[in-house]
Amino acid sequence: MNVEPIINAKFKRFREKMELTNIADGVAFEQFVNHTILTAHQPDAFNGDNELFEKVNVGGTKDMGIDGIAIKLNGLFIRDIDEARDLTKRLPRISIEFIFIQSKYKSNFDKGEFNNFSDGVREFLSEKQKQPVSEEIKELIKIKEFLISENAVFKWDDNPSVRLYYVVMGKWHNSQHQLALADTFKEDILALNTYKEPLIHFVDHDGFKSILDSNENNFEVSINSIETMPLTSVDLVDNSCVLLCYASELKKILTTPDGLIRKSLFDDNVRDYQGDNSINTEISNTIQTEPQKFALLNNGITIVCEKYTPSNRQITLRNPQIVNGCQTSHVIFHNASDNDVLSRVPIVIKLISTNDSEITNQIVRGTNRQNIVYDEAFEATKKFHKDLEDFINALSPEYERFYYERRSKQYDHNPSISHFQKLNLRIIIQSFIGMFVNEPHISHRHESKLLELYSNLVFQDFQSKLPYFTSALAFYKLEKLFRANAINKKSFYAFRTHLLMIFREITGGARPNINVEKIANEHSQLVLSYLKDEDKCRQKFIEASEIFEQARQHWVIVLKRDQYRIKDNKDFTDLLLTGIRKSTTITTDLVEDENYKYKGPIVKIFKDRFGTYCGFIGRNPNDIFFHSSSAKGIDLFGKVGHLVTYKVTTNPKNGQLIATDIDLDKI
Repeated sequence: MNVEPIINAKFKRFREKMELTNIADGVAFEQFVNHTILTAHQPDAFNGDNELFEKVNVGGTKDMGIDGIAIKLNGLFIRDIDEARDLTKRLPRISIEFIFIQSKYKSNFDKGEFNNFSDGVREFLSEKQKQPVSEEIKELIKIKEFLISENAVFKWDDNPSVRLYYVVMGKWHNSQHQLALADTFKEDILALNTYKEPLIHFVDHDGFKSILDSNENNFEVSINSIETMPLTSVDLVDNSCVLLCYASELKKILTTPDGLIRKSLFDDNVRDYQGDNSINTEISNTIQTEPQKFALLNNGITIVCEKYTPSNRQITLRNPQIVNGCQTSHVIFHNASDNDVLSRVPIVIKLISTNDSEITNQIVRGTNRQNIVYDEAFEATKKFHKDLEDFINALSPEYERFYYERRSKQYDHNPSISHFQKLNLRIIIQSFIGMFVNEPHISHRHESKLLELYSNLVFQDFQSKLPYFTSALAFYKLEKLFRANAINKKSFYAFRTHLLMIFREITGGARPNINVEKIANEHSQLVLSYLKDEDKCRQKFIEASEIFEQARQHWVIVLKRDQYRIKDNKDFTDLLLTGIRKSTTITTDLVEDENYKYKGPIVKIFKDRFGTYCGFIGRNPNDIFFHSSSAKGIDLFGKVGHLVTYKVTTNPKNGQLIATDIDLDKI
């Protein structure tokens, strides 16, 4: 079919960026629409992370007539039940939204197709599902059931929202048949007494193009001012002024055609919306109780735009960005239902027209002087992460070029960087904890939870950056193998961090002490030698998948354990490590694992200057020292040549490796 040329060009670019050129047009278009619609809800949702993109694309067999499903918790998409539990536990109040998408690469809106779509959504939201459901949708239903359970309901701000998008590349003519079906659907959902009245969007090619433009912040809007005052001339600034207008005019800038807040406006902001904290509650109270005082009590907002054109009291802005005033803007948006009140709320806007990025950066820095709280939202702003970004940029060309995207859309200006070359904080921390902490059963959790659990273990300034680089590169290489179908995605994709751990163990041995730079670096070099060689890398990852599968079969068939309780089970991780270490003989003095017992012969025994027995245990490449205090209950006399088991730790005085917890080997 003939698709609007601009949409078609962007669709083609999307397929290339996401490496979807070898799948059917219809399937690729579904994924394009899902990506576009959901990016409007959360602009950085898919940046540097392909996992969410995999989860929202549910079209296929047993899809309930739905192409895309996403669940938002306090404005953020969540991937699994653990994230839902973690965020619900730590947030004082929660808002929930369910988003459903159906799209057709055709020119006509079909009553039957929309009916199937709404039927599927109706079943998803109901207590029971009668029609066949795919495993992917079952996982999303589990999240839904948790969020509407008694454990979560008491934290609700309001009943969950439901939003449907039916996207077709034709012209929407307000079909009364389909609008009637939509009304019936709304009545059925309200009858469940759980959800707010659903919002249903029939999106035609014009509407879809508008969403694409909004995502790129490519739009014009005209607002009416009360008064304007020009500012002094500045080099590289085309025009600037301070204007006073009513909040109802700002609402025109803030709101997308489908009633969302235009998230792309805030790409350059230092912090995202902080919710109902005391400051934002105070802003809202001023709007409701003393609207006329708002301009006196509020600092206003700063907007940088490509161009603005005054005409009497009307000003037209092209491609605006709100670089300061994110909190104020969101509070105004959340009060937008009361337009009469907003039309009495005066607000001061500093408006600057420039195309110079450095000027924009200076404005961002100059208008955001508040102290930043270093919670998970700002973790990536710390020095460690800036240094890690530089480290990756310097070292990755020796292996394969990829980037640490610390900030949302950081590399969007560079079309030569593909979607898969950008790794975000989530990937960095999940990969590292799975691969170098040997806890893949926890590593899939939300990054905020991981930062809480491992705050004293990861991203420490004294740590080497090389293990972090190694885990990021390994993730990048593994994703590449999944895309090339060298490893079965359906069988192993959910267990990526398990495979990373296995890969490191079979190429470098038991995990290193990440707090000792020499140990961590030399261990990482062992692993990197395989990651640098394409054939060896592929071979070892395939071997890792085979080891995983053998353990999975043993878990299910021999141990009679639940195959669906593997991903987050420490016992399964221990089973993997036990199996690996029985068949892998890589052991060096660069390895340290406080939970792992090594084996070796006593090669020397002597007395120290205090007359206490000490000795060395044979180890490759260097023997390891032990003290008799670590061999309690063992008569060391005449024990040279005897096998012992031991753990390895670091001497706090000199940083050298020493053996501890020594026992005579009983085998």
